[in-house]
Amino acid sequence: METFTLDKWIWTEADFDSMGWHDASIYAMRLDGHLSFDIDYIFKWNQPEVENFQFTFFVAPCTLFFKEVQELSFELSQPLYDNRMEIDDIELEVRDGKQHYTVITQQGHLTFVALGYTQTVRMYPSFQLGQTIAFDERGGISFETTTENKLAPDVQERVNERRAKEYDHYTWAKERHMLKGEIETLQRRRDANEIPLKDFLKEKNYMKDKLAYYNIILRGTSYQVD
Repeated sequence: METFTLDKWIWTEADFDSMGWHDASIYAMRLDGHLSFDIDYIFKWNQPEVENFQFTFFVAPCTLFFKEVQELSFELSQPLYDNRMEIDDIELEVRDGKQHYTVITQQGHLTFVALGYTQTVRMYPSFQLGQTIAFDERGGISFETTTENKLAPDVQERVNERRAKEYDHYTWAKERHMLKGEIETLQRRRDANEIPLKDFLKEKNYMKDKLAYYNIILRGTSYQVD
């Protein structure tokens, strides 16, 4: 499994050039003279463990806080994804001594002026098979600016059990993906007359039975084959 080291818990506009919000999810916004976002921030994209398989991620729930917001305008025109917005990018331009921000999402954009921002990492980034964190695992909706938060023991136990099961599904799906590649390689070997027909049929039937087994155990999961 991939590993990740968090450089720091609180990030600011001084770190803007080293940050990127692409595909980060916004769960809630709060406007009270300042502007706060509750987001899942993707700290690391992990290359697929096998060719052409899925990416994995290190993600953390964060509070993105813009200080003393002015000149706020927004245009949102597309439906939400599962009650959340998805960030495409955040742009910063300094004009006349002011920091002008544009938050570009898949649903539209927000523009405003702010006196900088802080992004507080509420929980240590965790290994995720997708780009978001389950609601109970991220501690629900929050605008807290405290770091190193922990889940209650009973919630953490439930999360650990679910994640272990999801990782099993991921592992089986990865093995199935590799098996499909092996079947294609076997077929190419037969087409090139590199393997006798009898051996080819025996090995192919074994692989097809194994493939059918993976399809069965992955029924009802996100890896189910339609």
